[in-house]
Amino acid sequence: MIISILVLPPLKPAGRREPFDFAGGVALGVALLAFAIAMSFGQELGFAAPIVLGLLLVAIAAGVIFVVIEQRIKYPMVDLSLFREPRFSLNLFTAALIFVALSGVVLLLPFYLTYVMELPLGQVGLMMAVVPLVMIVVQPLSGALSDIWGSRQVSVLGLVLILFGYLLMSTLRVDGTELGFVVRMLPVSTGMAIFNSPNNSAIMGAAPRNRLGIASALLSMVRSVAQVFGIAALGAFFAGRVDMYSGAAVNLDVAPPQAIVQALHDQFILVSLLVAIGLAVSLFTWRWEVKAGRAQKRVEPVAGSAPVETLPFEG
Repeated sequence: MIISILVLPPLKPAGRREPFDFAGGVALGVALLAFAIAMSFGQELGFAAPIVLGLLLVAIAAGVIFVVIEQRIKYPMVDLSLFREPRFSLNLFTAALIFVALSGVVLLLPFYLTYVMELPLGQVGLMMAVVPLVMIVVQPLSGALSDIWGSRQVSVLGLVLILFGYLLMSTLRVDGTELGFVVRMLPVSTGMAIFNSPNNSAIMGAAPRNRLGIASALLSMVRSVAQVFGIAALGAFFAGRVDMYSGAAVNLDVAPPQAIVQALHDQFILVSLLVAIGLAVSLFTWRWEVKAGRAQKRVEPVAGSAPVETLPFEG
């Protein structure tokens, strides 16, 4: 709070009172809740069970209602007009994919450390601390590099490291060691640290100046929604693979270690595909930005025209 008071500029709002979008908030909440419950019930009842299919239909219907509400309400919770800017929507989509990939895997890795490697809980916590510790060190450096090289180059490098790390994690073994686990996690945590800052900068730089607050809030909301979706969907996928490799529906504490490891291998391959899609989208956006920049340079400035204001968030 002290740093915010001293450093952040005193930007004043427009002064208008905007009511909270309760209808949109309820619709989005119902969609997420129905989806999460469907993923939980599906693990026990099967995803073809009527109650699970009904919950998924409720989630889809609530999602559609949410979009309709946001298009028609005067003060929407999500300003859908921001998605008309390709750089904003594509970078936000890439961020959502990465948060889906990270949330589900981070949730499941402690089961490997506990039930396969049989480590005490205190040591499990220390092993999982590798990710945030590396991000604390590397993330400020990635921000500095994006100012020098550009946000797109640095974010693509981060995605490549994340993809390499998840493919490396798909080689986890039943007789794995603590060092082997840390070595496999380092590319993922380093890649996340490198990717986050420049991608956030690109998202904010693509937003209009009078919509920066909404863009920031939307980025936070997408991060939370992606984590909820990732934990529910990837958790259900992992549980189903454990049951398949075990030959029956079992709890994780009694599942064969080999079944847990094989399920994790499938999980990491699936997550690697998500990251690969994000990398492809990021490369496409980079190519589009280069072409747009060349086209803009070919346009001769009109005499007497006012200069275009550049946002301070561009990498």
